[in-house]
Amino acid sequence: MSRLRELLRVEGRTLVFILAGLVVLEIGFRAVGDRLSGDVAHMDRIDDIVADLDRADAFKVLFVGNSLIAEGLDPVALEGSLSISLAQPVSVGLVRPDGSSPLEWYYLLDRWVFSEGRTPDLLVIPFGPGHLFDRDARQATFRLAAHHVGNGALSELLSRDLTDFEARSQFFLARVSRAYALRERIQRRALDVLIPDYRELAPLILRRGARTADTGSVTDADAPNPAVGRTRTLQMVQRLTARAGTAGVPVLFLAMPEAELWAVDSAVATMIGDGWPGLLDFRGSLALPPERFPDGEHMDSEGRERFTERLSAELLPTVLRLSEASGG
Repeated sequence: MSRLRELLRVEGRTLVFILAGLVVLEIGFRAVGDRLSGDVAHMDRIDDIVADLDRADAFKVLFVGNSLIAEGLDPVALEGSLSISLAQPVSVGLVRPDGSSPLEWYYLLDRWVFSEGRTPDLLVIPFGPGHLFDRDARQATFRLAAHHVGNGALSELLSRDLTDFEARSQFFLARVSRAYALRERIQRRALDVLIPDYRELAPLILRRGARTADTGSVTDADAPNPAVGRTRTLQMVQRLTARAGTAGVPVLFLAMPEAELWAVDSAVATMIGDGWPGLLDFRGSLALPPERFPDGEHMDSEGRERFTERLSAELLPTVLRLSEASGG
């Protein structure tokens, strides 16, 4: 019995030390977790970005996308150009978590925009090859838990998108633990140290694989482009546009330019064509040379300047029509 008590005492102390270490680790990541990644820091600021836009005494345009629009748009320049052309203030907000898709856009818009009643005058959804098609929610479990899903949307998420026990368990662990939610970022930092040029090589490999799986041929605009091993659906973007419609927010889709011409899937074209404002198509109209896309997808600073200037001109008729309709 004495040996058992001694063993329990030792194991108890060990458990206390482990728990204390986990608490210290959690406190540390809650304090400095955003320094692991500029993307994490951006997602931590989504509430502020949307709140600042909502407070603006101006025509409000909210862009929600990923790194394509982050690298391609100069929001300040777009604000200035549209304000001059419209002869009234225009405010532009930009929310752009890296690698995000309609699944994340839907829940972050529900949490930070629609549920808070902070509706913009125009919502712009930029997209590239394959971006609008549904992806497995488990790929975004940690970001959904830590950043995008509000308490009011939990039942919808668990009943429609995260339906298996493992995904739900990971979601709730990430919900309560910042360290657990950031584990992929921690892993990436470790790989940066262990593998030379990992940060530059990994996205190129992943994007090439995604293009092969998601888009098929990019030369035939009418091709069905079947995905590998799964059914291509647009349920999340349809849920997003329905949610925006209920809130009275028009949604404009923006096909982004890339170094190579890519095809808009016929199902996407049909969905966009059913509504207004519809689509702004920059795939082949901007005439940017390939060198303006150092990695084949994201624009450099000169490409960004030219894209923003052209976008202002193309966006103006929609903004003008909406402003007049609202009595602005």
